[in-house]
Amino acid sequence: MGADANRETGGDPPLSITCAIMAFNEEEMLERATADVRAALGALGRPFEIIIVDDGSTDHTAEVARALEARWPEVRLVRHPTNRGPGSAILTGLAEARFDIFCFHPADNQLVFEDVAQALPDLDHRYDLLVGERSDRRDYSLLRRAYSYGYIGLAWALFGLRGFSDFNFVYAFRRDLFDSVRPETGGLFLCTEILIKALARGKRAGIMRARYLPRTTGVSTVGHPRVALATLGTMLSFWWSHRTGR
Repeated sequence: MGADANRETGGDPPLSITCAIMAFNEEEMLERATADVRAALGALGRPFEIIIVDDGSTDHTAEVARALEARWPEVRLVRHPTNRGPGSAILTGLAEARFDIFCFHPADNQLVFEDVAQALPDLDHRYDLLVGERSDRRDYSLLRRAYSYGYIGLAWALFGLRGFSDFNFVYAFRRDLFDSVRPETGGLFLCTEILIKALARGKRAGIMRARYLPRTTGVSTVGHPRVALATLGTMLSFWWSHRTGR
């Protein structure tokens, strides 16, 4: 029986998992985030690793990460010398990943990672990537809600993604997806780009629903007008280059 047949019938062993925790000035939340990911992945009973990507933090995030690395053998730290943003942190985690499934978790703990972990077995045989759908946006300002829903509507119009109602929350991928899908962009558009390219190549995308949690410490920069404009510019540039073949 060939590899494809094994995959369809469930003959392959369960896939191992890499989770990248993206941290920028999250000294207060990092230990809890790492412990939550470790517990949720450990409950699946399969090999896993946790990569903490310190995205140029200026507080004690790196020191906390080093202590966690020394305490838990599944954890290792990778550092950016300067802050590059969440898209770059995801790409760094992906480049460092050693296992079959790649997912990520923001160290600000704004989602219940257990929900993500419970969906990951769907990547063994059923899907090539999973798109996270948050439970709500209860702590969003009116301006950030406008940015979020405007982004979704524009992605529907430009790329035909109407089967998905959330693009910038959390994703999980089979690493072999990236044999044919090569990201070109960064920033907040990165995961939407991967979804667009994966669907264009006939890959199987599913939805995983995860509970959203309001931020309890620190300040999010995602809803800043500068970030929103940069993301819009990246989306339009990507759409135009692929529409014109440039």
